[in-house]
Amino acid sequence: MRVLIYEWNAYMQSDVEEVLKRMGIVFETFSCEIGKETGIVDEYFIRNFGKILRTGNFDAVFSLNYWNSVAITCDQEHVPYIAWGYDCPLSLQVLDRLDYPTSHLFVFDKSQYQFYKERGFENVYHLPLAVNVKRLDQIQLTSEEKEIFTSEISFVGNTYASDYSALRCVLDEYEKGYFESLIETQYRIYGDYFIDDLIPVELLDELQEKLKKLPIFLGARKAPRDEFRGWVTMLLAREITRRERILLISTLSKRHPFKLFSSQEEKILKHVKFCGTVSSHYGMPKVFKASKINLNITYKQIIKGMPLRVLDIMGAGGFLLSNYQEELVEHFRPGVDCVVYESIEDAVAKAEYYLEHEDERREIAHNGHESVKRFSYENQLDKMFRIVLGDQYRQSSSSR
Repeated sequence: MRVLIYEWNAYMQSDVEEVLKRMGIVFETFSCEIGKETGIVDEYFIRNFGKILRTGNFDAVFSLNYWNSVAITCDQEHVPYIAWGYDCPLSLQVLDRLDYPTSHLFVFDKSQYQFYKERGFENVYHLPLAVNVKRLDQIQLTSEEKEIFTSEISFVGNTYASDYSALRCVLDEYEKGYFESLIETQYRIYGDYFIDDLIPVELLDELQEKLKKLPIFLGARKAPRDEFRGWVTMLLAREITRRERILLISTLSKRHPFKLFSSQEEKILKHVKFCGTVSSHYGMPKVFKASKINLNITYKQIIKGMPLRVLDIMGAGGFLLSNYQEELVEHFRPGVDCVVYESIEDAVAKAEYYLEHEDERREIAHNGHESVKRFSYENQLDKMFRIVLGDQYRQSSSSR
């Protein structure tokens, strides 16, 4: 079996390629910039990608995230396209090119899956993300690295710069109060994201009209209503996520040594040791291995699914303290494989408990490391190929 991979510098890319080699699947990669948005249609790309498909005798095309230009080309050349969405949510422009019979999209969040199913797409499937435990197990820390990465509590990720304050400039007092009430309510709820349903069309139209008076937000000012709604809910999700991350990190860092590995240094976090960024492939696993407690604070638009961070923490053998996510507690045992919190107060209490109970903490980290192996790239890729290619893949598997 031969697979052509569209390569675009995604974090999971090298793990996918490493595991395909282990699985004995022959593949080639094609790298050509389409644009910043997955929904862009690039005629130059389509012509060149089409030439590769016509001469390469490929059984399928694979990419991380769904790219409209790739989908168009695969439909023209009658080659199955397998896309694994690792961003959430994907661009709404994906909807414009998702109805091709050759396209197959796998998403890791059940809510995102339901979004597509409600719009009649039968070629969308739910599949959690994966972790390369074999690679993570090989990563070791030097004594110098232990000094850099060891901490009682750590968080790897950004606190999110938010444009909400700029948006507030055009709101009247009623609108400010309305959006603040939405933010404060959503802020306290895990497992659901209801803001999208609570913004009236009239308010959206009025807000978009007001943005025309500002020199910024050019794309939002001109977007169709559905895209504009998506932009507003995304902006609010970033603001909510930022507030939660700032508050929890601030609260914990006042009580315990805390290291933040992020591209954003927040002056408001006075008790945090800011450590800058770490490479996803090598530095981040070392943080997970060296920290007594690794926090996961999920981006709010990932409603039910497990972010890649939680799999990587457990895959590296780290102790995971995460906010409640429906799929996390569906696949892992809270208090056995990981620890789940349902409020800021609950997170602080559980962090302090497990810092004081080292044996329990180590046992949970060990259990999580064993349980997460079910989400190997081998297992997840195998599921995708079986669904899309069926007997063709099964026959090639038996001959390898």
